[in-house]
Amino acid sequence: MGSSGTIDGAFDANRADADVMSDKAGELWASGSFEEAVVMYERALALDEGRVDDWVNMGLALWSLHRNEEALAAYDHAIALDPRHALAWMNRGNALHDLGRHSEVLDCYDRALEIDSHLARAWYNKGDELGRMGRFIEAKACFENALELGMGEAAEMVRRCDQILMDEMYS
Repeated sequence: MGSSGTIDGAFDANRADADVMSDKAGELWASGSFEEAVVMYERALALDEGRVDDWVNMGLALWSLHRNEEALAAYDHAIALDPRHALAWMNRGNALHDLGRHSEVLDCYDRALEIDSHLARAWYNKGDELGRMGRFIEAKACFENALELGMGEAAEMVRRCDQILMDEMYS
């Protein structure tokens, strides 16, 4: 076995170790151990920094810890690796929202929906952002899309938009 076989073998071992760490990080995140999940994702990414889903998931763990600037950096890294990763764009929008950078949020949700128009959470989040901007007709349409895609919690938001629009019409 030549030197390239050794390098390939080491790369495969690193990838396998990164897979184990990523799985453990996912379990930690699911159990609410966000700090520990971040550490595990960092370890996995140290072995293989091209793991787009790990960048996104580490961003989620950081966002869950309200470390929004760091989460944003993780999403940006994921997007640099895969500009068509819908969840990275959507989650980037969530972090921007929490950072108060509202002028950038809708662009992220729009990009996510251009990539995957069936991403109900992105429709819901876009509707929420539009509602906060007082754009209730557009917000309602987004919530209706989320509802059609099976997100039951959007029904209440459609009702709220209808109520606001009715109040505006008759006040």
